[in-house]
Amino acid sequence: MQAEITQSLANLTFTAIDFETANERRDSACAIGVVRVHNGQIVEEFQTLLRPRELRVDWRNQQVHGIAEADLYDAPTLADVWPVLLPYLHRQPVVAHNSAFDVSVLEYTCRDFSLPIPAFHALCSVKLAKVCWPHLERHKLDHVAAYFNIPLNHHDALSDARACAEITVQAFRSGAALPLCFKQRELTAGLAARAAKVAVRRW
Repeated sequence: MQAEITQSLANLTFTAIDFETANERRDSACAIGVVRVHNGQIVEEFQTLLRPRELRVDWRNQQVHGIAEADLYDAPTLADVWPVLLPYLHRQPVVAHNSAFDVSVLEYTCRDFSLPIPAFHALCSVKLAKVCWPHLERHKLDHVAAYFNIPLNHHDALSDARACAEITVQAFRSGAALPLCFKQRELTAGLAARAAKVAVRRW
């Protein structure tokens, strides 16, 4: 699979995802946005609300994304949309802004619905941004999107996934060295140390 992933990234072909959660639990995915990029261009998009197994929306989460329990009563579960979602993930490079969070939400929610965790490699666009644009004071999604004038309705899952996709394309086209590590699921794991060194040199 390493050769497939390497070739896909060389062609700027990947999937960007974003999850919103209903409460503090990582298995409480209540919305997902998916963007498919081929040769550096967005070619497909998919979004849906998701009904968690335990339907409980914490008020703090609702304040962030605006999704209420009533919005989720008739929403499909992850298991319902799995046949549509799986092709975007299986044996693909999958990018998220703070991928540790989104990948864990995917894994926990898959386990909750007894779904197999797909084989894929993840990249974190936060780490890509820190290496490519160390001069930015912050590398949160809204800050990087604003830097590139990328439209963003923050915490709308599809809008976040779209911004993540566009930031990732910018990163790979930036000319910055982005060595990837295939020893674990997250290919950009080693970039954290590189970003720290860049930040030290900056100061």
